[in-house]
Amino acid sequence: MKVALFDFDGTLYPDETFDILIDKIKGHPDYKNIYKKFFRDFAPIYIGYKMKLVPKLTMQNKALEKYIQAFKGMNQQEIERFFHEIAETMVADLRPDLVGRLRKLKQENYYIVLVSGAFMPLLEGVFKSEHVDHIFGSVIHYTNGKLDHKKRFSRLHSDKKVEMLMNHFKDSKVNVDWKNSMAFSDSYSDIKMLELVGNPVVVEPDEKLLKVATEKNWQIYN
Repeated sequence: MKVALFDFDGTLYPDETFDILIDKIKGHPDYKNIYKKFFRDFAPIYIGYKMKLVPKLTMQNKALEKYIQAFKGMNQQEIERFFHEIAETMVADLRPDLVGRLRKLKQENYYIVLVSGAFMPLLEGVFKSEHVDHIFGSVIHYTNGKLDHKKRFSRLHSDKKVEMLMNHFKDSKVNVDWKNSMAFSDSYSDIKMLELVGNPVVVEPDEKLLKVATEKNWQIYN
């Protein structure tokens, strides 16, 4: 079986979803208290990052953790409705050429996998009408139907993406034709995912990934 792996932020979606999430709670009267909670808890971490005391990856992980923790007291239905509302506004901004390529690969019997650090309900909302076989994203935990803010939140990123992919196919007992498979990403943090396949495609890559792609003669999508 051939697979096609797609990153989301910066790849299928040209911008950072976290910026959209912040704008949603910052300017909305119903969510202003959520923004206040988030800003209070995240500000020290962000300041530490700017002072080069906190690594970028730690800052990014904590940003999503503090964001979802700010929804403390809300139930699963409310939270998923919130993310689905945002998802509806994002669909029109997906890269049309890449979405077209995703659909074409599906028609060619590729197993389509979305692998992203974005929140799962957001990804599910964006791709509910698309032919995606499996979605890996950052999971929000609930207990008795309410947000479990005490359970450790883990953002899906870099090496964890590869680990989850390998476990998924191992558990499914599927033999993947990695040599003829494809992967799409914009970031060097996904280098191991890109190296899994015989046909990696870099999408408006960051400087570090562009250098690797040029040296290895990978396809570059601009």
